[in-house]
Amino acid sequence: MKNFLASLQLQKDNPTLLLAQFRALSSQIPILYVLLIINALAVAITHLKSAPLWLSLYIPVALSVVCVFRLCWWEIRGKEDVTAERAYRLMRLTISGAGILAVAFGSWAIALYQYGDASQQGQIAYFLVVTGISCIFCLMHLPMAAALTTVITFSAMVATFLFSGNPVFVATAVSGLFLILPFLRVINSYFQNFVGLVQLTEELKQKQAEAEELNLVNSRNALHDQLTGLANRRSFFLSLEKRLQKDPSSPPVLGILDLDGFKPVNDVFGHAAGDLVLKETARRFVALVGEEGIVSRLGGDEFGIIFPCSMTRQAIADLGQALCAAVRDPFEIPDGSVRVFGSCGIVYPDIGTYTAEDLYEKADFALYQVKSKRSSGVEFFSAEHEKILTQRHLIELELQANDFAKELKLDYQPIVELRSGRVVAYEALARWDSARFGRISPEAFIPAAERTAVIGRMTRILFAQALEALAIIPRDLRLSFNLSARDICDHETSMALLAMITRSGIDPKRIEFEITETALLSDFDTADQVISMLRAAGISIALDDFGTGYSSLSHIHRLGFDKLKIDKSFVMNFDRDARCMNITRSVANLCQNLGIASVAEGVESEEIAEGLKAMGVRLAQGYHFSRPLPLELAIDYAARCEAAASARNSLSA
Repeated sequence: MKNFLASLQLQKDNPTLLLAQFRALSSQIPILYVLLIINALAVAITHLKSAPLWLSLYIPVALSVVCVFRLCWWEIRGKEDVTAERAYRLMRLTISGAGILAVAFGSWAIALYQYGDASQQGQIAYFLVVTGISCIFCLMHLPMAAALTTVITFSAMVATFLFSGNPVFVATAVSGLFLILPFLRVINSYFQNFVGLVQLTEELKQKQAEAEELNLVNSRNALHDQLTGLANRRSFFLSLEKRLQKDPSSPPVLGILDLDGFKPVNDVFGHAAGDLVLKETARRFVALVGEEGIVSRLGGDEFGIIFPCSMTRQAIADLGQALCAAVRDPFEIPDGSVRVFGSCGIVYPDIGTYTAEDLYEKADFALYQVKSKRSSGVEFFSAEHEKILTQRHLIELELQANDFAKELKLDYQPIVELRSGRVVAYEALARWDSARFGRISPEAFIPAAERTAVIGRMTRILFAQALEALAIIPRDLRLSFNLSARDICDHETSMALLAMITRSGIDPKRIEFEITETALLSDFDTADQVISMLRAAGISIALDDFGTGYSSLSHIHRLGFDKLKIDKSFVMNFDRDARCMNITRSVANLCQNLGIASVAEGVESEEIAEGLKAMGVRLAQGYHFSRPLPLELAIDYAARCEAAASARNSLSA
């Protein structure tokens, strides 16, 4: 019984349930008062002539006035938003009011029972039972009030009819006596179901709120970079497209920046240090660009800038320089500080029709031009760039549309031993004589082949020619063949090259593959696996253009290169720039200490050749010795060098 009564109590510590009860009662209680007023006045009218006026008229009218007052209050106040605490107080008053009204109407009905005939007494029974039950159902959301009304109403009926002497009324009283407990159980069951429904609704709301919050987070993550908090690549292009749609005749000014020297920060100090650099870079860029522009992280160390539309070309150029200067300031990391440099490509479009991809491609191409000059700074996309870019697109289309295999060939540049003057090897250099465009520079068609994913096919075509050349040239001469970054990071291509060597019967020791530092930066682990596989087959590996990229000594040691090729940008200025001379000397000493060969590229004078020989550089190639030649001429050149060397040896003997 104690648990039953406890289950009917108001739950003060459950504000959600209290408010749900109050809202339900605010729509039900007015109906309760309407029922009471109508049925009470009906009883009063039928007893006007048989009962005293104060009992048949004054009391029911007074009770009805009270009900009208309460009905109006609930109609007005019940619709207002209330706090859980106020709802608790009002429902406690409602419980007390239900008990008082039940006693008042029950006492009035019992007092009327002694007046009138059997029909009028039946009406009293109807009033107590039917009206009472109707009012009980209106109070189901407040179980204590409903239970109190049940007990009072049925008790009044039982007390009135049980001793009436009328068998029908006595039977009704006995039935009512046994109905009290079931009604209390129904009230409790209904309320527990209501509580469960409220809890379920609340849980559903909570889950919906969690889902909305998750959607909000996902939406933010989909449009923002989680590391820096900047707009991400997707958001960047959406912003571009929105601005282009808003005013197609005035396309936005777009800049692409990346950090030169960022990868060594990750390699030496770890990715945590790299993350600190990226976050601080984002902060500096946002501070410079301001709220009118958009700063985005496009991926890695690449950032996109949509400049404020009100800026002039000169102001944008100044801001671009400021952005590049901002990253030159030291970045503080746990192990000290690091420095990087910034490069920026900007497209300042003329009036016309552009897509977001068009603008990005132009800005990215301008950035590429800055980086190809190996100098940080700002460069605007120009008409000359447009010409180059158009040519690049035409080359890409030519690679995809035509069978270029018959138009590809190799020239062979001799590699000379400086001390003896003998040719010891050739570097095979790709040439493309297009029937449509004429001779296309390797600097143009090799990157285009990489972008269009035909580089693997091109490599196999050219390497087949190289193997045919090896079968013709003297057996003591080796052949150096260049692999692109895609080749060295592609197991399928490397396996195809090994299979071609096996089928040709050429000794793998006569073959040397040259790779650039770019290949190591793109995917070091895969490059390491491919290089190990090639070296295991007996093929030598040379690192091309050494000194121009970001390879570390640990990479050189781990990959076990057989040769380092000193980039021509150092060698060609060897006799005019002390720094170039010192760099060349350092690389030569490094090779001597590691026990590997060094090759100087771009040797164009006797003075440079002699200086390199004095430094200990073993091998060289360049226009001083020979330009790249067709195979027959290259073989003739090697024969002449061999004859000259033999003659010198004979004279010295």
